[in-house]
Amino acid sequence: MTTRTVTPAPLPPPLAARVLEKQARLAKVYDSDVLPLYGRRFGQLALRGLDLRPAAQVLEIACATGDLTLELGRRLDQGSHITALELSAPLLAQARAKLAAAPGVAPRVTLQQTPTPLHPTLVLPDAEFDICVSNLGMAEAEEPARTVVELASMLKAGGQLVLTVPLRGTWAEFLDIYRQVLRDGGKADSLAALERYVADQPDGDTCARWLEQAGLTEVAVAVERWELLFKSAREFFFAPVIHEGPLSRWKHIAGRGDEMQDVFFFTKEAIDAYFAGGIFSVTVVGAAVKGWKRIATP
Repeated sequence: MTTRTVTPAPLPPPLAARVLEKQARLAKVYDSDVLPLYGRRFGQLALRGLDLRPAAQVLEIACATGDLTLELGRRLDQGSHITALELSAPLLAQARAKLAAAPGVAPRVTLQQTPTPLHPTLVLPDAEFDICVSNLGMAEAEEPARTVVELASMLKAGGQLVLTVPLRGTWAEFLDIYRQVLRDGGKADSLAALERYVADQPDGDTCARWLEQAGLTEVAVAVERWELLFKSAREFFFAPVIHEGPLSRWKHIAGRGDEMQDVFFFTKEAIDAYFAGGIFSVTVVGAAVKGWKRIATP
């Protein structure tokens, strides 16, 4: 049996302060504005893919405010236990509050903060869990294929891994407009950065390969599309699902200071011009990817 403990290098104080500030902002709006439009939709995909067996030992990575954790607790039997990990202390505090209000579930759940995304601070033995599930946690993985190998190693033989992932095509309507603004403005470096950003978004086949390369079998990908509707570009950019989500990455692509401000001014104007008097509809493409760890044959 192998165990692992991950102790990350501390962030520089200014960066650590910005990270904590962002986590606190997200926690304030997550349940009211992000979860209903985004997180819960992905969580429902995960639930449909899970084999909730009796007396299951479950590892949940990136539990956020515990919405999926509680639903798992309600569906699993009394002999099951969930170990749920989360990076953000403010999000985890909300998960603890929800758990305290659910006495029928609380005794079967352990909540733990982890100092790095997808690398728990707990000493977790290999081959310990019947189920490992991560709802949107892979968005934080720098090397998703390597992370999947690690998560797969935590499964018992016959155990199941289920991941939800936003696929390429998510935010496509915005990205098309953004691309045109960069092209019209002659922003060659930013345009190249945008194309790299889009290319780095996985498709379903890529996600399936992560699991297959980790040695999992019967790998399957379920894909669902839905739309988020906005009355204006301003509503889009200030919606918490965007503002506390991908917006900072999009701004970084545009550059800094006045250059970035100019690009986003023209992008806002383009959105409102294209959809004047109508609704700005933006697509989310969600996937649940599942696979099983082989049972060794004699």
